[in-house]
Amino acid sequence: MPLISVVIPTLYRPYLLLRAIDSVLRQTHQDLELVVVIDGPDPDTVTAVRSVDDPRIRVIVNPHSLTAAGARNVGVDHAMGEWIAFLDDDDEWLPRKLERQIAFAVGRPPGLVSCLSRIVTPTGTYVRPKKIYDNVAPIDEYLFDRHSWFGGSGFIQTSSYLLPRRLFNELRFNVHSPHDDWEFLLRLSKDVGARIETVPEILVVLYFEEQRASLTRSTAWPASLTWLESIRPIVTPRAYSGFCLGVVGSRAARDGAYRAFPDLLARAFRSGMPRLWHILPFLAFWLTPQRLRRQLRRLFQDRTSGLKNLDLDY
Repeated sequence: MPLISVVIPTLYRPYLLLRAIDSVLRQTHQDLELVVVIDGPDPDTVTAVRSVDDPRIRVIVNPHSLTAAGARNVGVDHAMGEWIAFLDDDDEWLPRKLERQIAFAVGRPPGLVSCLSRIVTPTGTYVRPKKIYDNVAPIDEYLFDRHSWFGGSGFIQTSSYLLPRRLFNELRFNVHSPHDDWEFLLRLSKDVGARIETVPEILVVLYFEEQRASLTRSTAWPASLTWLESIRPIVTPRAYSGFCLGVVGSRAARDGAYRAFPDLLARAFRSGMPRLWHILPFLAFWLTPQRLRRQLRRLFQDRTSGLKNLDLDY
């Protein structure tokens, strides 16, 4: 079996981290090493990790914070495996995650292998992505183009990533990017030419919308807009308008930045190719109270997916 290096970036969340570590050590694919990167001085987390008696665990402590992207890069720099997997400290894997992904990768061209995720929120449980990426449409359109009032069907999150080490040697996480996870996927597909594959099984559990500190910094809408302009050469017009109106627009509306409304709409038409499903939700962001939007979204998800009451036992 190939050696897989699992990288977990973390800071100030020792109890959540122990759950993530346990899910790695319970993998049916046992030929692995676990590189925990503590992104800054954090004695409590160091103590928590060292309380786990397993020789496969290695601990790296950064002298100062490098962000989640930088911590992942450091973890890979210390990794020895021929495959690299990433797990966020507040998520967990199902026991056959690595086994199923490695089996899926056999006989396929080198690429990033993802999987379905079970998303647990305070209001419900859902499975994402709704639609698996087929490597036909551009990856940016898969991620950013809306297909309904409530968003697109694309979803790929870092806790699902597994890829050959040699691919990571060609592309690292951009520590200066406010959306390093999305940028990694875009550049892996468009610059490196690697495929993005997905095992059609639920192998990861993600915990969203819980009020707690995070190593991943919250991104303000101006930073997202600056990032979009920086990658404009590699995104399609449709993806540009989807991100501009959907991601940037929703964050600007949430912040009450009304001066951004005409600018974002103009950018979407000037540099993008907006569709009805881009424009209507954008208008709703500004005209509908945020609480009402969330209620409508939950109602839509409950009635269309049938996934709210999934059995969480595994």
